[in-house]
Amino acid sequence: MKETVMVKHAVTGRELLNNNKHTFTYELSDLPAGGFRMTLMNVPEEIVQDILTLQNELNLFRFELPEDAPQIKHWYYVKEQGVQYQADQHQLIIEAASEIVYLPSEYLE
Repeated sequence: MKETVMVKHAVTGRELLNNNKHTFTYELSDLPAGGFRMTLMNVPEEIVQDILTLQNELNLFRFELPEDAPQIKHWYYVKEQGVQYQADQHQLIIEAASEIVYLPSEYLE
């Protein structure tokens, strides 16, 4: 299954990061106290700086694109102060308090 991961500026809708346009890897994990952590590895430095500058105004999305089923969208609500960068490991960490999952196909007429 293919996935798209995207970070956007919530206020302007500006796309900051997209794995279809930028080369990076990522891992998604559940947090023990609830919520989610996405660790993005090897994000280009200029994009990291934009994300850190706008960290309190971010939307994080993950789109699942199964071959034989409708697309599934995940919208993660980034925690306040939920963005960290570990420069020595080239890891951008984004933590989300909650998520909305929806099927765009349910909204088509």
